[in-house]
Amino acid sequence: MGDRHLRRVAPGFILLLVLWLIGVQSAQAAPLTAQASRIYGPTRIETAIRVSQAGWQQASTVLLARADDFPDSLVAVPLSYRLNAPILLTYAKLDPQILTEIKRLGAQHVILLGGPGVLGEGVTKPLTQAGLAWEQIGGADRYATAALIAERIGSRGQVILVSGEDFPDALAIGPYAGMTGTPILLTGKKELPQATRNELNKLLPNAAANGGEGTAATIVVGGEGVIPAKVLNGVPGIKRIAGKDRYETAAKAYWFASDELGAWQGDEGGSQAYLVTGENYPDALVAGALAAKQGVPLFMSAKVSLPAVTYSAMGNAADTNLKVTLIGGGGVLSDQVKGTVEGKIQPPYLLGGLTVAVDPGHGGPDTGAIGASGTYEKNNTLPVAQHLAELLRAAGAKVILTRTTDTPPTGSKYAELPDLAARVNMANNGKADLFISIHNNAFSNPQAGGTATYYSSDNPQAALALKLGQAVQAQAVKQLSLQDRGVKDADFYVIKHTTMPAVLVELGFISNPAEEKLLGSPDFQQKAALGIYRGILVYRGF
Repeated sequence: MGDRHLRRVAPGFILLLVLWLIGVQSAQAAPLTAQASRIYGPTRIETAIRVSQAGWQQASTVLLARADDFPDSLVAVPLSYRLNAPILLTYAKLDPQILTEIKRLGAQHVILLGGPGVLGEGVTKPLTQAGLAWEQIGGADRYATAALIAERIGSRGQVILVSGEDFPDALAIGPYAGMTGTPILLTGKKELPQATRNELNKLLPNAAANGGEGTAATIVVGGEGVIPAKVLNGVPGIKRIAGKDRYETAAKAYWFASDELGAWQGDEGGSQAYLVTGENYPDALVAGALAAKQGVPLFMSAKVSLPAVTYSAMGNAADTNLKVTLIGGGGVLSDQVKGTVEGKIQPPYLLGGLTVAVDPGHGGPDTGAIGASGTYEKNNTLPVAQHLAELLRAAGAKVILTRTTDTPPTGSKYAELPDLAARVNMANNGKADLFISIHNNAFSNPQAGGTATYYSSDNPQAALALKLGQAVQAQAVKQLSLQDRGVKDADFYVIKHTTMPAVLVELGFISNPAEEKLLGSPDFQQKAALGIYRGILVYRGF
């Protein structure tokens, strides 16, 4: 790690940094205390109408989907966004309220999602009698229908692939798909349907030709249990978004979209979001169209309680006063869910309400220590930090990452002391409860090895920092099985100047050839993250 973490900065120099630090963007996080409201009707059809009323004063076109059968409408959000058309729901017989809403919107064109076997004369005849033009987008099955909708949308160099056998993943990625004009295609669990493969080849001809090299061309939403790797044979440029369940996958879809979009368009004047059930599809479908139109996130919850990972994702969205609209009444999303969103009910998660600043050491022009074979410390610390962030978020914690790429907090203006100060600033301004800095050690003797954890007796909460260090060190050693070099007091800048309990973990010696290989190993990196995570749990009393 060298001596950069030991650097002291004179008080006068710190004063000179103040104006510069104002320009450093810091991740803010606070306990979830959102303003919550509901949009709902007594039936799913009426809920869809009220969503339409909330988002559209007028529309020339509306999309119409079955309220009791999801496959043909799963991929509709990008088309809704392209046409600025709300999605309405009906059963096999057209509900008269639909005609009333179409009239309010001033729409003259209705697109039916699905063929005559899905939306037949019980729907088309009343539309014709009302003087409305209509068309059907429907193939031989759900996969062919999705391909037809995708063809209508076209491609800007990427396609989203989701399961056609269940609904959550498609709806979770819907707002991103809509806002970016990315078509969604469906696959089965056992095989990639020919209609889907054909459409992939049409939409991504160049990616298919070069093997998908470069930027991911196909965003696969869902884990191996939903879309096995064998199904993806020949699919170009795969980027998979997956969690252990639908709620974690939806949260990861939010984090992915946030990274890709940079900022949600609807965040002006305060963050907004929609919360939908993950147990049924109609509310999430129509809300996804509204979220895409307004440029705001869509989160997913269980009926009775808000999942920990959703709490974490929503907390990270709350940079300003978050306003959350629940889609559905208390029978769809309980009052307990609403109370948790409002902060009136404390979630029962392991780390709910905890904010952890995770600091992957070095980055950019600062390589950190250099290993015996030329590897860089900065490339080892980032994946450990990212794995740790995932574990913490899944347990309900909010995470501030001081860097998410090879770029340090100071960006192109990198300088050593401002970089250290920026990391501290992000944690302090973000009101983090804990600070974890991740590093590799180095020494002139290549035989030196082992794991060590440091705290600073000059930290304002030194006693708690020592307690945290002891817990993290014990669990990290248990996971990594390297020499236990103990917990030590050190004057490292980032753990001295943070206002919360802070530790710096030296996972192993990059100067030791054997440990250098371990430090660059994905398996070792995951174990390191797990050890630190379990140390935090022990520190918290679990």
